[in-house]
Amino acid sequence: MSDISVIGCGAMGSALIETLAKRNTRVSIWNRTRERALALAGPHVTVVDSVEEAIDRSPLTIVCVAGYDVTKSLIEEASVSLDGKTIGSTSFVTHDQGRQLDELIRSDGGRYLDVEILGYPSDIGMESTPLYLSGDRAAFKEARPLLTDLGTVKYVSSTPGDAYISGLAVLLPYLPMAVSIFQGAKVCERNDIPLEWYTQEIRTVYPQHIDRLCETVEIDPDPADPGNIEASVRTWGDGAKEYADYLESADLDAGIYQALHRLFIAGIEAGRGDHDWSCIGDIAADHPTT
Repeated sequence: MSDISVIGCGAMGSALIETLAKRNTRVSIWNRTRERALALAGPHVTVVDSVEEAIDRSPLTIVCVAGYDVTKSLIEEASVSLDGKTIGSTSFVTHDQGRQLDELIRSDGGRYLDVEILGYPSDIGMESTPLYLSGDRAAFKEARPLLTDLGTVKYVSSTPGDAYISGLAVLLPYLPMAVSIFQGAKVCERNDIPLEWYTQEIRTVYPQHIDRLCETVEIDPDPADPGNIEASVRTWGDGAKEYADYLESADLDAGIYQALHRLFIAGIEAGRGDHDWSCIGDIAADHPTT
């Protein structure tokens, strides 16, 4: 028997397995491509022959595969009792999908947990890596001692899907920011601006802006009040176009800033051009489709 089973030995699944094994946790693992699982075998890691065996060997199973559909089909096709078992999934789900997984697992006596990991495989095991969980509260309390080896565990709610939607909200700013940081580095390289200076300025400038934005979200001031206007929708619309034009001239992809320009133009057309730009979250624009 094992303390925990992991189904799926991709990059994230492998990181979970290796981190747990380093903590002397007994782990049973399964992967559709057996060779990938065998590469992780060791004193604390047992490779099993089926999803059924993985679930049967442990009170807690983490399914770490590519998407909701794969997760659901693996559980549906597993001819093993889920009675007394907890199944956690790291795949993104909507609330409807989370409820479907929860109902599927509960119908056979099991308990379901969303496991949203806000980090890369290399971040697993670090205290700074958040893991958001939602679903059965009793199952969470039982699973928490094992999961704390993987990062900082936070219980969101008993509602299936809440962990993933909460994670989406927190990570939504990340991808545009990351792409822009990489593009900014290219701008520096092409203009002989030292990258060491650039990265230091990024680290210096952004914390205060993030604090200010979070304060605005918390206070929720009236964006139409002239006393609350730091920069208008119209001002940032012009700024977004300037950035998009420069990126195009530098043969860098301008798509992010072109989309932002369209969004601010939609705000202007909705009569909010002179409002503070913090209202932009309420605006929707028409974007070209391919």
